[in-house]
Amino acid sequence: MTGIARPNGQAIFALVLLVLTSVYSSQIFKLGLPFENGVEPGASFLPIVLSAIMYVGALRILLVELRRGRAETADARPQSDTVPAVTVLGPLVVIAATALFAYGLERVGYFVAAGAYTFVVALYFNFEDSGRPVYALVLSAITALAVTLFGWAFFVWLFELTLPGWNL
Repeated sequence: MTGIARPNGQAIFALVLLVLTSVYSSQIFKLGLPFENGVEPGASFLPIVLSAIMYVGALRILLVELRRGRAETADARPQSDTVPAVTVLGPLVVIAATALFAYGLERVGYFVAAGAYTFVVALYFNFEDSGRPVYALVLSAITALAVTLFGWAFFVWLFELTLPGWNL
């Protein structure tokens, strides 16, 4: 059979992302121009960047899935030797870590919240990939430290923003 294959779950997910990104993007116009004063980015800068990334990613997923054959799609289930139910557990780990990051950012500050978030997400994926717990712990700690420091430098030095600290 030739032509476009019947959309699978990934293609439907990409379509949902495109719709949600369009709804999100429709609000950007209310925020003004990204570089109104010509010096620093305005409120619409990051939403524009995020929307562009989401559009590119969702369109790529959609095109790849529509080109893929139905038989190939049915047999291509992700498997893991180290993490059971990897297709369910991965998204749940990321969702829970993101919720805790958002909850903890104002309470424990940027360094603790971002460091813990990056560490948990990196630990899950490093362990799933390697199956070696000590290696995953070390690599995740290095990743968390690097990403947290880069994020802090990006916001504080480049955009001169103040990030939340630990408020006891």
